[in-house]
Amino acid sequence: MVNISYKAFMEEARLRLDDFSKEDLQTLILQWASNERPSNREVFLTKLAVKEGKSSVSHDDEALIEEIEAFAERVEAGEYVDGFGWDPEILDEREFGDEGWVEEMDDFFLDTRDLLKEGNYEVAEKAYRKLFEVLAMGDEGLPGTDPPDHMLDVDEDEHRALFYRSVYLNADAKERADTLYDAMVDDGYVQLKDVRDSLDAPLPDFHDFLGEWIECLKGKPPSLNVSELLREAVFLKGGIPAISEFAKVYAEQFPKAYVDWIEALEHEGDSASVIEAASEGLTNIPSNYAVRAEVAEKLAKVGEEREDDKLRFTGFRESFHSNPSMEYLLDLYLMARKEDCFAEINDEAEKRLLELEKEDRDFTFRNIERRRSMFQEWVLIHARLLAGKHEKVFRMCEGRDSLGWSFGSNPKPVMLIFLMDVLSKRNKRSKIINDQWRYTIGSSELDKYMKIIDYVKETIELTHEQDRFYLDWCKTEAGSRIDAIVGSQKRGSYHKAAKILVAMAETLASRGTVQDGNDFIEKYRLKYPRHSAFKKELTNALQESEL
Repeated sequence: MVNISYKAFMEEARLRLDDFSKEDLQTLILQWASNERPSNREVFLTKLAVKEGKSSVSHDDEALIEEIEAFAERVEAGEYVDGFGWDPEILDEREFGDEGWVEEMDDFFLDTRDLLKEGNYEVAEKAYRKLFEVLAMGDEGLPGTDPPDHMLDVDEDEHRALFYRSVYLNADAKERADTLYDAMVDDGYVQLKDVRDSLDAPLPDFHDFLGEWIECLKGKPPSLNVSELLREAVFLKGGIPAISEFAKVYAEQFPKAYVDWIEALEHEGDSASVIEAASEGLTNIPSNYAVRAEVAEKLAKVGEEREDDKLRFTGFRESFHSNPSMEYLLDLYLMARKEDCFAEINDEAEKRLLELEKEDRDFTFRNIERRRSMFQEWVLIHARLLAGKHEKVFRMCEGRDSLGWSFGSNPKPVMLIFLMDVLSKRNKRSKIINDQWRYTIGSSELDKYMKIIDYVKETIELTHEQDRFYLDWCKTEAGSRIDAIVGSQKRGSYHKAAKILVAMAETLASRGTVQDGNDFIEKYRLKYPRHSAFKKELTNALQESEL
């Protein structure tokens, strides 16, 4: 659920209240009252007390700061902690003790917000700084689940926005941009719009500040946070015309501006302009920027909406070029089949991946917006296999280990299940074979993947010698995998060994007699007679099999 900003919430509440008569309001409030739990009734009644011209809270300012500082001292001294141990609910160790600190901190945050609403900006800023210092201690001194902010009833991001609002209001106008930057630069979650909308009162001199804010951010060291804040400010100041011009001028420095521009056009429902902006972005953004794929994906999305396969194909093709991922590979291959250019795209995808493999890897953490296209070996493995180039994938298996199959860079797991599938004489995959595919590929992309695999299987014609060679290889590799797991007593992976064993047995059984499969299983039963945990997993796998 998307949180509504305080400003939007209050504006909508006022609009709705305007439509209520006195009798309507009484009926509504009484209905709420009737639904209150007995333990909450006294609190509910206090909310109905008429507050006549709430007086300034300035006389309580110092008292609140003193209470927060005393609270911080208790946390630092470990007064809320009784011990440290294992929590079976979260399956991890944590501190145990008095979790009453949560209610205290919630109250402090709400009291500080009241100070800000009353106009006591200086004390509010001081209080917020201290509260966030305590929260930054993490689980040290704050018993409960980790991270501690997840235990609070108040929304941390909303109160961070209120804190930045207090910084904005306290700062000298000439230094406001730099002061706010120093406070916000390492946040990454709260934006200027959140600060503006954290209360329903307008921020003074906000429009003029936007220009100063933009110039301030342009001069800061590049980072994803700086880019997010800068692009947001450009849009807040000038809307679509401003962000479109910014995108054109700064395509290389701030390429995500094109994404902002396109998303604003999507919000307007202007698909023709989306196509124009996305096409321009693909031209202007360096083709080896991974973020360019997001722009290309917008083109594919419009193609989907318009049932325009040419647009979809272009979108997926450019997406894969800039960010060669499994997701983009599958979409591109499926569209290539539809556009009758499968072989051409197979070769193009492999060529692109091999180009990236040879390039120096300039991995930038600070400036992730300009992250370059990256080579991933597991994408090359699947690009080749899905193109019907299983011989190349087979050669990649040479010298690879029988362990570590959870990491996608090892081609053995996908080669083994692929060959089992090809060598099996069943018309329909068994549950065990399907499970092996799901384990190897993952569930999210499995349907797309299997559509292409089925197409590839139709194109494969093995000679008798090739058939026997690959079958022997599968038996050897399945056995090596089982030995590596069970022989090394890797109990957490016994279920994997059992399913590989049964999958191989099913493949053998489908080609001759069921006895061939049973003999293969019996070989490993006899080899590991005392491994009861493995035998239990094997029994479970056999119950799911078609042997």
